[in-house]
Amino acid sequence: MKTSKILYLCLLFPVFCSCGDNKDQKDGQNTLTTEQQASVHRMKDYDLTDSVTMGNHLFVYTIHREADDSLKAVVDENGDKYVDNYYDLTILRDGTSFFRRRFTKLSFGNQLDESFRKNGILDGFRYMSAKEGMLTFGVCVSFPESDMSEPFVLTVGPDGSFTLEPDTTPDIEETEDTSV
Repeated sequence: MKTSKILYLCLLFPVFCSCGDNKDQKDGQNTLTTEQQASVHRMKDYDLTDSVTMGNHLFVYTIHREADDSLKAVVDENGDKYVDNYYDLTILRDGTSFFRRRFTKLSFGNQLDESFRKNGILDGFRYMSAKEGMLTFGVCVSFPESDMSEPFVLTVGPDGSFTLEPDTTPDIEETEDTSV
């Protein structure tokens, strides 16, 4: 009978030990949950190369985006950190280097209000058009994971100069015609 009691206690010992460990695991899970709540968000690197013919010239443009830890990060009201991005725009004209420039949120600094300078990230850059010797690109500074944004138009002239201005064209929403 003594042997069976000892055997019974030996079988219960791991159960008692695991109950004590359970408290530590629970505390560790709470710490992990807290760490997960304040996470760091980075946009994936992005590369796009395309071309457009304007007049007798072939323009090949490359748009490259990269999250950059050296830029000031944005922290939202939940404590989530968003790494800001830079965009490199490279344009070749007939195979020869024509335009190359890196853009960050600071490139738009004097045209952004304080709220976008503090809480926005550079998160959009796209080709728009080629006409009258000008290449036009749309650029956007936005609050992370929201529809709050400041759009800009980047125009590269025929001599390689550029202008960067707020996009003042109104957003046109498609509406369904119900007058039929």
